[in-house]
Amino acid sequence: MSFRSAVSLRRLATSAAQARAAIGPSAPVSAPEAGLGGFSTIRDLLATPSSSSSSSSQTPAAAFPPGSTSPSQIPSDKPTIRGYSPTSLPPTVDPTLDLLTNCLMKDGKKSEAQKMVSSILSLLHQATNLPPQPLVRQAILLSSPSIKILSMRKSAKTVLAPRALTERQRSRQGVAWLLKAAEKGRKGGVSRDQRIAREVLAVLEGNSDVFKWLEERHKIAYLNRSNMTAR
Repeated sequence: MSFRSAVSLRRLATSAAQARAAIGPSAPVSAPEAGLGGFSTIRDLLATPSSSSSSSSQTPAAAFPPGSTSPSQIPSDKPTIRGYSPTSLPPTVDPTLDLLTNCLMKDGKKSEAQKMVSSILSLLHQATNLPPQPLVRQAILLSSPSIKILSMRKSAKTVLAPRALTERQRSRQGVAWLLKAAEKGRKGGVSRDQRIAREVLAVLEGNSDVFKWLEERHKIAYLNRSNMTAR
């Protein structure tokens, strides 16, 4: 036997002894395994996955104190919620109230317009004992026309051409008519927020002048419906 082969056999025997000590001193060694040298250790590791898996599964449990609850023992009845839920997000600005605030604003003083809108909502709540925001939305919806009338020149004469309005244009015109109808009590010394609150209730009851303007515009649009395609 050469010197190089003797050194390699000695290294295999040393590695086999170290692996056997790591697995356990009580593990029996059979004659065929003794002849395999260092490769018997690899066979033992591949043939016993249960012991390694059991030891790895028991390792996290030992990290928790005896009185605490490990993650595997926590009941999973409720699904885990990641991020923000819709209930935790702040509410968005009401577009109808924001439009009403912009129509009431003068000289860029939006804080005063917001105070007036808050006063209107408070008066409506005191008068009806109902949530005021749906009342304002319904009143503006009832006051909003569906079309507008354009004056156009055609063949040396004036032609009225009806055009459809977008949702925001309809709401804008409904707010303008609502505020216009609320100006009739200005000479009586009634504050503006009270007049607007009364007009909202009048629209909901069907006793406002807004309905006259709505009927008149829709009647004109019906009579001039043949000019809808005029340009």
